[in-house]
Amino acid sequence: MNELTELRDLFADKPHPTADRLAPARTALLAEARTKRRPRARAIGLRRLMLAGGLVAAMTVGAIAVQTFNPSAPASAAEVLRLAAEAATATATPWPEPRDDQYFHYEWIAETRAENGVRNVGPRHINGEVWESVDGSRPGLLWHKPSKSVPQDRNEYKELLTRCPGRSYVSYADLRGWPADQEQLRHKLAERGNEMFPNADAATQTWHAVVSLLGRPVPPKLQAAIFEIAATLPGIETEELKDATGKSGIAVTRVRDRDRESLIFDKASYVFLGGQELVPGLGRELWSITRPQITDVLPAWSTSLKRTSCL
Repeated sequence: MNELTELRDLFADKPHPTADRLAPARTALLAEARTKRRPRARAIGLRRLMLAGGLVAAMTVGAIAVQTFNPSAPASAAEVLRLAAEAATATATPWPEPRDDQYFHYEWIAETRAENGVRNVGPRHINGEVWESVDGSRPGLLWHKPSKSVPQDRNEYKELLTRCPGRSYVSYADLRGWPADQEQLRHKLAERGNEMFPNADAATQTWHAVVSLLGRPVPPKLQAAIFEIAATLPGIETEELKDATGKSGIAVTRVRDRDRESLIFDKASYVFLGGQELVPGLGRELWSITRPQITDVLPAWSTSLKRTSCL
């Protein structure tokens, strides 16, 4: 379930661009929208993001806006990420530890839109539900719901997803075995980022791995450790962005050249909400993930579905 095969090829077929096509649309809008900021000479690449190994997405047509940053918010991106690390393991935040034979059930909300007249990119929206096997041994489930606000995105489909032979997929159960030691974890993240962007510098590879993994449920302690590592990376800054549900949050954005990739957090609790990628000339992709529920089985209607694809 390699990034849920890039988010089920991020919308499957024509009206639904693949994550590879959308990744470019990720970090682009912000750069255009924020021309008042001093130019940056960092170039993040585009990864696939959307559902890092997890499963699906849902998108909202909503307003994605760059807003005036609240001066009372944390002064640095590193501070935001450290607060997010604390929030990740707060007693009110983590979900119960699941068994390997259970599923995570969550909603993924995503939006892709073009910028400055770019063709063949959005606006597209997905409102989907995901059932993800904790240990990856059983088929997952994707329910792509029709958009209520975008006429061209009215199609609905349900799909069972199995693992493709030879695909690298890291399950939630696998993530529980990742190193707790910061340096070992940093190396692990850079290693994973190298698989996606072999020619990028180590910081960029690490950042891409961070964003990739956070697109699906991650063990709370590991999520906290990941935020702490991200806080040490160069090129990060804060801004205020809305997540894919339209909720205003505080974002940590990493800039490389003109590309911008962001993680968005709740402004009060610093709970992780989702992310955004903006790529000049290619567009913007915004996504959000809801807190997962844990369930023992897939919904009864899934038994009528055929396994038509793999991840």
